[in-house]
Amino acid sequence: MRINLVTPFAEKDAAKALGARWDSIKKLWYIVDVADLTPFMRWIPNMNAATVDSLESAAQPSTHNETSIKRSTGVVTISTTKVAHCGCTEPAWEDCVHTRNA
Repeated sequence: MRINLVTPFAEKDAAKALGARWDSIKKLWYIVDVADLTPFMRWIPNMNAATVDSLESAAQPSTHNETSIKRSTGVVTISTTKVAHCGCTEPAWEDCVHTRNA
């Protein structure tokens, strides 16, 4: 299932490193069939709205030639980028007192 992300421009590289994809038509980052949403929760302010919007857009008739569109086979992607974490309670992608001045 596709989930649209609300990603500030300054954080686009972090989203991309975690496996997010860019939708050049809608001008937003999104993820598809991700097993663990934890790294992306920062960019999903409202899960219901993010999934409803993506379901509605999937239900819209396509203006493209159907034979030229390659459909996803449902492959689950995972991030291969490791984010260093100091062990405190802050999420790994947030600055904490231990990494803020590093």
